[in-house]
Amino acid sequence: MAASESDLWEKINQASLASQNLCYSGILNTVDEKQDINSTRIIHVNHKNEEFLKIEKIDGAPNLLLMHQTDAVLYDNDHDKILIKRKKNARLFPNIFPTSVEKLKENYSIFNGGAFRVANRPSTMLVLSPKDQYRFNYHLWLDDETSLPLKLMVIDNNQKTIENISFANLEFLSNEDVSWFRPNLDPQKKYIINEENQLSQSVRKFWSIEQLPQGFEEMSYSAKRYSGLNAIAHQIVFTDGLSFISVFIHPVPKNQKPQTGSTRRGSNNIHAQYKQGYQIMAVGAVPMTTLSSLTDNVKLSNE
Repeated sequence: MAASESDLWEKINQASLASQNLCYSGILNTVDEKQDINSTRIIHVNHKNEEFLKIEKIDGAPNLLLMHQTDAVLYDNDHDKILIKRKKNARLFPNIFPTSVEKLKENYSIFNGGAFRVANRPSTMLVLSPKDQYRFNYHLWLDDETSLPLKLMVIDNNQKTIENISFANLEFLSNEDVSWFRPNLDPQKKYIINEENQLSQSVRKFWSIEQLPQGFEEMSYSAKRYSGLNAIAHQIVFTDGLSFISVFIHPVPKNQKPQTGSTRRGSNNIHAQYKQGYQIMAVGAVPMTTLSSLTDNVKLSNE
């Protein structure tokens, strides 16, 4: 049994390398809670050990994402203008894995889910099942020939699928041409850089988190100043290797009612608390108890 489990984790290692190193293009379908399908065109090339990725919406507004290594630039259509926004440390399907699977081994058990066919290719399903109540189940379908992830499903504790993304078709590329790695400029529209001015890490952290949910650790921290206000909003991102949680901490103006309680938006749960004039909100595709555990453990420095 141990040898079999070791073999399955090695398949995850191979899938991680395949998603980074292979050159491929195809159509990705994402199915939401209403069973609506949104399609995007993806092209990925590894050129001289550097990754280049382009994802373009097929349905709706022709929005575009270009990513070099882990830094992405999004071009979002907004009526008569296009907003350009930068995003660091993006992790997008099929490249969803951490640099080491050792972190996953701590939090998930792995099982063989059997043989399937995805995007007209033979594949094997692997099930990553959480060892505790702090995360959801992940089902992954890996291409038998190349180990590339072909499909991903995230299933909550009620056996409800909250995320479903898969290749509808897939083509492996024989060259490393990256001439496509540029936006298609529209002369009829104004391009605006929608930058959020990030403050330096020297911003005083007036909060601490005494105890994180099992298996999660801080991945990144950023702070930004509200435009025209002497107020700073903080964002901390935590991960267990597959699941991500964003915690937002910001002051609430006296004339504004804070948000409290729990809700769900798309694949994400949201839990909000109000403490000593500050809104504390946790967002992530994890159980609500995980989010409430985080917000409960946020301590302000003047407590």
